[in-house]
Amino acid sequence: MDFFASQDEARRKTGQLLFYFVLAVILIIVAIYAAITFIFIYQQSRPGPFDPGRLWNPDLFAAVVGAILLVVISGSLYKIAVLRSGGARVAEMLGGMLIPASSDAFLEKRLLNIVEEMAIASGVPVPPVYLMEKEKGINAFAAGFTPDDAVIGVTRGALETLNREELQGVVAHEFSHILNGDMWLDLKLVGFLHGILLIALIGRSILRGSSRSRNNKNSGGAVVFGLILLILGYIGVLFGKLIKSGVSRQREYLADASAVQFTRNPHGLAGALKKIGGLASGSLIEHSKAEEISHMFFSNGLKASWVGAFSTHPPLAERITRLDPAFDGTFPAVVPKQAAAPGADTIETEERQPLDKIPQGAAAVIALAVLAADPKNITRDIGTPIRAHMEYARRLLQSLPPQIREAASDPFGACAVIYGLLLDKDEEVRGRQVEQLKSSADQEILAATEKIIPLMLALEEDARLPLMDLAMPSLRSMSLEQFRKFEENTGRLVRIDGRTSLSEYILVHVVVRRLEKSFITAQRSVTVIDSIQEVAEEISALLSLLANIGHDDDEAVRAFAGAAATFKQQVATFHYLTKQECKEIKLDTVLNRLAQLNLKVKQSLITAFFQCLVHDQQITMKEAEFFRLLVYALDTPLPPWVKI
Repeated sequence: MDFFASQDEARRKTGQLLFYFVLAVILIIVAIYAAITFIFIYQQSRPGPFDPGRLWNPDLFAAVVGAILLVVISGSLYKIAVLRSGGARVAEMLGGMLIPASSDAFLEKRLLNIVEEMAIASGVPVPPVYLMEKEKGINAFAAGFTPDDAVIGVTRGALETLNREELQGVVAHEFSHILNGDMWLDLKLVGFLHGILLIALIGRSILRGSSRSRNNKNSGGAVVFGLILLILGYIGVLFGKLIKSGVSRQREYLADASAVQFTRNPHGLAGALKKIGGLASGSLIEHSKAEEISHMFFSNGLKASWVGAFSTHPPLAERITRLDPAFDGTFPAVVPKQAAAPGADTIETEERQPLDKIPQGAAAVIALAVLAADPKNITRDIGTPIRAHMEYARRLLQSLPPQIREAASDPFGACAVIYGLLLDKDEEVRGRQVEQLKSSADQEILAATEKIIPLMLALEEDARLPLMDLAMPSLRSMSLEQFRKFEENTGRLVRIDGRTSLSEYILVHVVVRRLEKSFITAQRSVTVIDSIQEVAEEISALLSLLANIGHDDDEAVRAFAGAAATFKQQVATFHYLTKQECKEIKLDTVLNRLAQLNLKVKQSLITAFFQCLVHDQQITMKEAEFFRLLVYALDTPLPPWVKI
């Protein structure tokens, strides 16, 4: 299943989830109304035959409906609002501590390196990584609404017990949740179930209050009412657990399969699952909040349930057998290795032979025989990284100068890296840019920028966008005031020579918009555009820009027409802009509007972009970088281009 199909499936699942949620609320309303009605009838029993009309009391029913809806909706909205800041809130809720990108601890550094490799291979920003220090079981999770606010959480038990390939399998599993849209679904599920749980919590509070006032004559009725809410609320919670189980299990199988496709190493993931079976603490999460997000863990984080239907994960042995058909059901005895033990820094270091340096222009080397034959093939790569992408990411990280990687792991250094990416090749222009930084940037950032200028100028084009993603975790640690200053400085660097190149503009656009999502959560809610007709002007503008970048006048017109023809709409809907007309395009407005497209329209748009790109069967570095930046601006992950 590709990225767009997976995301669409996740949203359909959300629709099903909402249906079951509404059904559960309706059943709870009916049950509470029935219970209260029978209590009233019992207390006001009359001699003679029973009157069925007494079962219906419109005023009472309206009151019950209003009260239950108020509790459930407010409870759900409250929980969703609490989690609105993204995955970091979930990690902190579980007691997770952020691992700084500059960490020198061997096991933490190994984990960060794996996450960086997978993020670059997937084409998403490097997510912050949290360590659940007190958890001895082997487990992990991915949380967030989008790849931009996603985090990875890993237990201390996983860090100390798994070797590199096993840990890589676990992280790949979590990345598949990020790419398949599962995180968004998971957080919605947490919010929905909290609303139902709130009914039971209110009932429990009433019972506790009544127990403290036993002498009160009215306490008996309160006890009965509280007991009704408690029982029916928890029945609703059990129903919710069934929903959670049904949604989660199949997504776990899909994540396992995607992880194997990613790493091409089923033994790594299977090895991690086997160690869970052999470890005394298994995958248990002891934190009190574990129940709320039990469906988000890599493996079952709760104590074994006597009712298998409530389990959020498939049976461990079944998952292993799918990965390793030769598995005989025997789990190895596992003892965690302590990070502080003698020789711990040599645990599974798995030294690898140095790889050849990435060739100049590797990003533009594409299997045109495969992709150009049918431009729709380009969307096949989106959200579905493979082993070749992993190898590319590993080579790229190894090719980066240590000083640049070190800078990207520090908040001030990360700002310096982005400033360095914007420095002009022309010495005179670059001198003015540095002078601008001297007057507007913090001294530490200025010093860090000046230190890496020679290295940034020698940086290969292939590394520019991955380096931006690599710096994201550190950039997100800025304060709002620091972010605003950073935003102003990037704009000044771009405008210093009176002109803005497309690559400069879109680099700043992508960086700033991704960071805005961390600082201004209100921007998360946008109107989704479902029709190509609504954005025909904007699509015409970008296709014209792309056509003019890589083709001469007449050829550009033909490239534009070929790209426009990939849409099912009439080609007449779109109109070509000349190079001169392209200068009048307001890119901010165009890109922000196209970012609101639904996934299917984005998929069609990316196909059209690529058709325009390969019209002449040649792709220049400038075209390749601009195409990738356009895809980034659509909030869509694009793995590195590699020889297939």
